Amino acid sequence: MQDGDWGRDGRWYAWAYGALALVGGVTAAVVSSGIPSTEDLAVHYAYVRKIWPELYVAFLLLVGAFLNLLPLGVVLRQRLGHGLRGELLYASFLGAGMLGILWMLLQIGSAQAVVRDTPGANAQDLAAIGGASSIWSAVINWMERGFLIFAGAASYWTGRAALDQRIFSPGLGWFSLVVAALYLLGFAVLAFRDAGVLLPDAVGSLFIAVGSLSATVWAGWVGWELGRKKAPSG
Repeated sequence: MQDGDWGRDGRWYAWAYGALALVGGVTAAVVSSGIPSTEDLAVHYAYVRKIWPELYVAFLLLVGAFLNLLPLGVVLRQRLGHGLRGELLYASFLGAGMLGILWMLLQIGSAQAVVRDTPGANAQDLAAIGGASSIWSAVINWMERGFLIFAGAASYWTGRAALDQRIFSPGLGWFSLVVAALYLLGFAVLAFRDAGVLLPDAVGSLFIAVGSLSATVWAGWVGWELGRKKAPSG
């Protein structure tokens, strides 16, 4: 396959990731913003059942977004070369894509179980379902943390390739490093909270939200750069 073919394919993978991640992420954030706390499980689960159709669509869109990270990593490795840095970049995209997909599939399965099992449940049943749900929530949270690590690494290696090897424009290189920093700072805040350090949860959520929105812009920029014709050497 010629370099131009790789670039055209990579452009569409990058743009598909950005578009699906933006629509899916915004939809999930909007419909879930009013979910009541689990202090009253009956009210909480009733609301989840109410928004389940929209959540289901949002999660499927995000699965589609993360699927595009797998071939995008292959394209970027082809552009960068098969040295150590190229393999690290590819491994980062592969890890981000796979963990992102598993994260969303677990979200779908957990919410679907709640929707299926809670109608007409009594207080004792709701308490049992709530206990099981909290375990799954912990697993899902760590899937998210794993995605943040690999997505941050993927953005970092893209930035290094742009700045050190002139694979892309310097502007994209610096922006990639900003996206990587936002993802990794979000992970760091969540990890400190898990260790018992009292940090506001809103801080980690802010880093992740801004990083995720920035990543959609980053994907559009990567797609544009991949579709450009390489300047003749010499």
